[in-house]
Amino acid sequence: MRMARLAVPVGSVGAGLALTLLAAAPASAYANHTVYSERSSKGGYGTANAFLTGEFFWLRVCDKGTADGYRAVGRLSKNGTSWSATRHAAGGSGSCVGGSEDGVTSGFLPQPFEGTYTLSVCLRNGASGADFACTDTTFYFDGSA
Repeated sequence: MRMARLAVPVGSVGAGLALTLLAAAPASAYANHTVYSERSSKGGYGTANAFLTGEFFWLRVCDKGTADGYRAVGRLSKNGTSWSATRHAAGGSGSCVGGSEDGVTSGFLPQPFEGTYTLSVCLRNGASGADFACTDTTFYFDGSA
């Protein structure tokens, strides 16, 4: 009895192996988190989005919902350090400030880049008013790009 042979071109095996290796490779590490404030009594709220990659961060803060006369204030801080970055969306409901959408890096992360960060967003009455309706999230960033 003869065994059938399966002919496979060498290029096909190489391509299959390459695809397998690409599928098994780890994805780029980064952190991307969004947080929403509680709503004001008039229906407005704020959002903050932090995107961290390598040594850089982007922080985007938006004032959303019904116009209520308050600004949205977002803050990214690294736990256990004095480092933080704050942005104010003070242009009225629908306005945003910062983030990669503006085409510029918000800034550099403190070294070492790895660590636990907190992203928070609040509403505030004026530039120096008290924060209220705050919400935050804490996450770990491994410091890689």
